[in-house]
Amino acid sequence: MSRLAFLLAFLLAVPAAAQTAHVRVDAEAGEVWVDGDRAGRAGEWVEAEPGLRELTLVEDSQTWDPRRAETQVTLATGDSLVVRIALPVRLRVETLPIRATIVRQGPEGLDTLGLAPLTLDADAGESVVLVASLDGYESVRQSVEAGQARVTLVLPLLEDAVPEVALLPTERSTLGRTLIDMGIAAATLTAGAVAVRYKFRADALDDRYRTEGSAEFGVESVRQEVLSFDRTSTIALGAMQVGVGALALRFVLR
Repeated sequence: MSRLAFLLAFLLAVPAAAQTAHVRVDAEAGEVWVDGDRAGRAGEWVEAEPGLRELTLVEDSQTWDPRRAETQVTLATGDSLVVRIALPVRLRVETLPIRATIVRQGPEGLDTLGLAPLTLDADAGESVVLVASLDGYESVRQSVEAGQARVTLVLPLLEDAVPEVALLPTERSTLGRTLIDMGIAAATLTAGAVAVRYKFRADALDDRYRTEGSAEFGVESVRQEVLSFDRTSTIALGAMQVGVGALALRFVLR
């Protein structure tokens, strides 16, 4: 009985151990997901159950809106399969004027992507057909190679149409602009404070220099110190005026 029990255990264990397959995603980098579960990284052998499986290569699941590519494979028991998956390239689409509606034309019909500026993912080397439309402007249709980093679609103004707003496309960095403005404002306030402080010191010292009976009355070194304080105050005042002008100019250019 012991031999029979051992034989049964062996026959049951071997199929159970063999009911797996292995797959390796051939890619430079990225995370490998099998049927929605993270299994490993590109270049590593990962274990998967036999059958039809969905493989997904994700650029970095910890970042916002990572690039991803998907494919399906059929695995047999004991398979060791190498699958080539390439992440899509990301294309930034801008329009002049901005906020035009972008539609992508493909074999399956039209796909509305949203308002420009926006980004889209496409296979490397793929030709993408885009259509941009905006009220008051002629629609523009353009074929774009996905290898480009950025494309700008220029919409001609319709005859007798008055454009609502015509702005140049730009990648806005609200945080960057705010930090620059805060830096200029801080420097301007500091310059103003320095100008006031040294002006008060110069005036107080000048009063003592000119007041008869004062220990500092008519002392030449005191007069030179007054002049030094006045120069510092003047320079700081000029810096403050430059800062105010810079802030005003940045506000106008927005």
